[in-house]
Amino acid sequence: MRLLYADSPTPVAPGTETDIDALRALYAWPGGGGVRTNFVATLDGAATGPSGLTGSINNAADKIVFDLNRELCDVVLVGEATADAEGYRPADGPPLIVVSRRCRVPRGFVDPPRDGHVVLVTGSGAEAGKVRAARQQLGEANVWVLGEEDVDLGQVIVALGREGRHNILCEGGPRVHAALLARNLVDEVALTWVPRGIGGAHPRIAHGADFDVQLRVKVLLESDSTLLGLWRVPETSGHS
Repeated sequence: MRLLYADSPTPVAPGTETDIDALRALYAWPGGGGVRTNFVATLDGAATGPSGLTGSINNAADKIVFDLNRELCDVVLVGEATADAEGYRPADGPPLIVVSRRCRVPRGFVDPPRDGHVVLVTGSGAEAGKVRAARQQLGEANVWVLGEEDVDLGQVIVALGREGRHNILCEGGPRVHAALLARNLVDEVALTWVPRGIGGAHPRIAHGADFDVQLRVKVLLESDSTLLGLWRVPETSGHS
């Protein structure tokens, strides 16, 4: 993987190949933590492939950065629909914080997780019966009610910070991403462009809420025609 650009001094010079240690330095979280989103897309803007999942468009280079972001983060934030569709499972990786306005537990969460390793976050507008059922399945401490009709993502980030989880990685879906951007809650966006065009009707990496956010490139890499970038939001105040 070749470094093309970095906006600050780096372990390797632009134009040279990076090793995993250099990538760790390039993708280190900002001091004090923050919210980083991570997505993959085709050159024509599709965030999923023919299967309707990201797995049909990502590649080896994207997998390296995906794994690296998970290694460096404290927690993964993801929408319930994405967790369900993409087959998320409680595992030995970073804790999963699943956002669900309707308080739906993803189908893959069969076994009761250890406290704090999987948290389902819903709003007070969720049906009381579904909240009770989720708490029976996941454990009382693993279901949070933050917000009213919808989940208050700002409260989620504050709550995670109180637990010492400052490096927050959001992996989607597009509606959660749009909501975070609209609330000015995103510090960095990691995006892989795979060298493909697939046409058809597919979601973008953000869909739903209107927003207009200016970003600046922080890191840009290339691997066999795949472009991998990290952008920062210069002024993020939503969770300060």
